[in-house]
Amino acid sequence: MTLTSLRRKIDALDSKIIDLFNKRAMVVKEIGAIKNRKNAQIYAADREKQVFEKISAKNSGPLTDKCLFAIYRELMAGSIMLERPVKVAYLGPEGTFSFFAAKEKFGSSIEYVPSKGIDFVFRDVESEHADYGIVPVENTTEGGIRETLNMFIECDVKICAEIIMPVHHNLMAKCKKSEIKRIYSKPQALFQCKLWLANNFEKVDLLDIGSTTEAAKIASKEKFSAAIAHSEVARLYDLKILRRNIEDYANNITRFFVLSREFPPRTGNDKTAIMCHTKNESGALFKILEPFKKYNINLADIEPLPTRKKAWDYCFFIDFAGHANDENVERALKEVGRRCIDMKIMGSFPVDSVKR
Repeated sequence: MTLTSLRRKIDALDSKIIDLFNKRAMVVKEIGAIKNRKNAQIYAADREKQVFEKISAKNSGPLTDKCLFAIYRELMAGSIMLERPVKVAYLGPEGTFSFFAAKEKFGSSIEYVPSKGIDFVFRDVESEHADYGIVPVENTTEGGIRETLNMFIECDVKICAEIIMPVHHNLMAKCKKSEIKRIYSKPQALFQCKLWLANNFEKVDLLDIGSTTEAAKIASKEKFSAAIAHSEVARLYDLKILRRNIEDYANNITRFFVLSREFPPRTGNDKTAIMCHTKNESGALFKILEPFKKYNINLADIEPLPTRKKAWDYCFFIDFAGHANDENVERALKEVGRRCIDMKIMGSFPVDSVKR
């Protein structure tokens, strides 16, 4: 076949694909009408997981699963907006790692609302100013993000999904590396690049700033200044990336939660997060952990948090395998609830198994 005939073949296939996409969209609109009548959540994490699993199972190549997932992520984002306009709050401004995590989950067609802080993301969802919110909850280098966990004590929101995202930090500036006198970034980013910075910039000032995006903005205007940020931010502020992936540990991963006002049904491969307020007495933590062993439930994380109500009064964030509606989980949670002052189910959500 000639190049021209092969391109004609592609054009014919593209026409069929576009037609099928739009036929799919018409069915989506019907689903949206049903959801609106029932006042159901537009984004369905359980259905999203099913779609990705079917894509992976049916894909025989040569396109990779990652490529097809990206196509369908945008297709599903457009479909969501056909059902009903959706707003997603995130820790802003545009260009933060939370912003890119939000786009990774919801695609480009959704309306994104930058929030001034993690607490604002929670309150935007709770007050229904946003349909969903994206917040960082855990990093493989630093552990649990307490600002996020503390907000679950104060706000009545649910977790409906998680995003497991590799985080790569990049040094960017308008000057040469040898000319840099100051480096700006968020404290967490500076900490995650601590060893690299010590070995490469022993006499340079490291300055904390509210966000990696704000750091890049300053570096774009201030002479002999650099920023550590997401690689895409360099394009926003016309900066040159001087060094890529400068994080100290290659396995630098941040976990994000998707906040909602309810959580999805079970998929068979889920996680559940709860908050337990215990008595200040010997063996209190052991008492609430015992039922998990009894019912063979694997714990993923335990974080102690002060309740802020009185001195030495604690609650515990517990993250474990299973859905709140699984029989063994239901039994365990009933026992846990009887052994603590208060227990809050923060959400049950599908395990994020998408490779990024």
